[in-house]
Amino acid sequence: MLNGISAVTTGQFHIDNNAECQDYAELDLDRKDYVMAAVADGYSSKKYFRSARGSQFAAESAKDSIYEYMNDYNRFVEAYEADREYLINRIIKMTITKWHLKIKEDLERNPITQEEIEKYLDGDFNKEEIYDIYGTTLLAGVMSKMCNFGFLIGDGSFVVIDKHGKVETPILERNNIENEKTLLSNPNSFNKFSTCFLDEMPFAIMISTEGLAKSFTNDEDFLNYNNAIAKELGNLNTIDDKIEMEEKLGKLFEQRSRESNQDDMSISIIFNRESYEEVARKLEDKAKIQQIDEEINTSKQKIEDFEFKGQQIINERNANRKKIDSINKEKKDLEEYNADLGERKQKLEEQLKQLQEQLDQLCQEEENINNRKIELDSLLMKYEIIEQEKEDEQNKNLEDKKLEEENMRIKEEEKRQLQNNLNN
Repeated sequence: MLNGISAVTTGQFHIDNNAECQDYAELDLDRKDYVMAAVADGYSSKKYFRSARGSQFAAESAKDSIYEYMNDYNRFVEAYEADREYLINRIIKMTITKWHLKIKEDLERNPITQEEIEKYLDGDFNKEEIYDIYGTTLLAGVMSKMCNFGFLIGDGSFVVIDKHGKVETPILERNNIENEKTLLSNPNSFNKFSTCFLDEMPFAIMISTEGLAKSFTNDEDFLNYNNAIAKELGNLNTIDDKIEMEEKLGKLFEQRSRESNQDDMSISIIFNRESYEEVARKLEDKAKIQQIDEEINTSKQKIEDFEFKGQQIINERNANRKKIDSINKEKKDLEEYNADLGERKQKLEEQLKQLQEQLDQLCQEEENINNRKIELDSLLMKYEIIEQEKEDEQNKNLEDKKLEEENMRIKEEEKRQLQNNLNN
């Protein structure tokens, strides 16, 4: 059973500046043979002052164009199998045409005023660039039994989760001149569209505007976020479930906008409920593998820390041993010197009567040397204790390292089992 949800959130920047949301999301879930989703992001700058309407017109034009071609589904499938690129290009051209017609109708109902020209265009109005003020991106995706495709112009994210739980972004923005915004209003915009074709119906197509994707620090975190949303799609069994999910996404987007880029955020999701259980199991296995990888990396880091600490202990022991050797050498030198002093003392005692003053001096020197020996014995005992403590610490570190290596071996075996389950 094909289904879908969407959510559009006004960015914190627009809220703070009392401006309207530039994003628009569209779903078509009423058709017998297919579902369609679209999002559009109006370019938020002074020159594009009607881009909120431009994004709405773009998403609606895509929906209407797809319907006109796919309403006779069997005929569409025949044409799709014959030349799908040609057929989708026809839809894109019709979308562009309808978008221009909607703008013309809007201009007839709401002509550009002199006040708008002065306020937004600084008095410099060029009728040939009239469509620029409605400038917007556009992303659209379609799911059906026989035909699955998408197209986009401009930035945004087109995420596909296949029926095996594999997540990919098969369609990206076609870059033009550096720093130039790719919009539906660009001259010859048809040549700036990118398309993709899926050989089989996926579990879900999740398309979102730039604001959501750019609120993450990297692509991996963004795809994991899409995964988390996908895991909840199996719970959407009623209209109330869908409304609750859309409200939940809206609140999450509001928070992300406040805490990150303050941009508008929108998403449209179409999915095949019947393949949810298998996909959910695959996604759960991937999550377990990711968790095991994180645990293995943690173990590796701990082992590296143990090895680093072990080297530190070795270095400290070597330094301590050098101090012990230095003290033993000094002690030996002092013992040899003391022995020499003893001999000299004996000679001087024989001459005590004549050399009493010299003897007293040597006795004082002997007392000083004995005090130093006591001090050195104390230091020697201290460093011998340190040597024993470091030896014990090193043995403990080696035991901890072995335990962590065994833990990593167990985790790697668990990972291999889960990977085998995933592949089978």
